[in-house]
Amino acid sequence: MSWTAFILALAGAAATSTTSVKAEATVKPGVEVLRVKRDFGKPHFDLAIDAWLDADATRLDEARLWWVNTAEQDRRKPLGPMVERMVKLRYRRGSSRSLTVTVTGDGKEFAFVVELGEAGQLHAFVAVDTDDGRHVARCRTTSARLIAHRVLGLPVGLARVSVTCKDEQGAVHKGTVRHREV
Repeated sequence: MSWTAFILALAGAAATSTTSVKAEATVKPGVEVLRVKRDFGKPHFDLAIDAWLDADATRLDEARLWWVNTAEQDRRKPLGPMVERMVKLRYRRGSSRSLTVTVTGDGKEFAFVVELGEAGQLHAFVAVDTDDGRHVARCRTTSARLIAHRVLGLPVGLARVSVTCKDEQGAVHKGTVRHREV
């Protein structure tokens, strides 16, 4: 699967998902953990990782990556079959307070670890190669953006996932999410 196909699917699939409105409406609202902006495709569609807690807010029950339609009051919808043919999403439980969201496509794997903190807050952590050449193995993501590789101004692949994040000491870093070759 090529990143070109992935980028084109992300750019256009949001508006063509066949998921029923009824199915979308039955999902109780989650908590947005991370919003992922894009520098390509339809400007009113972002990606988001949302999470759900148990009734006591002591267990992370679920996390999900999906489209956010900003033109429709941030309405959520699944990625849809076209995108799911090109990228694989996996959700793996690390503990009762931790889930890993893994996105795999074109031989690359990106992982976002969603965690429930001691004070009840939700965060997404990534491994980051910083713009100044350092590596931060665990960085709390505060913003993310998919950056397209372009040829003659057209998106033809994914260049990187840029993030701003904070390390365990609270220092702010800007960089690229480290991916694993698969």
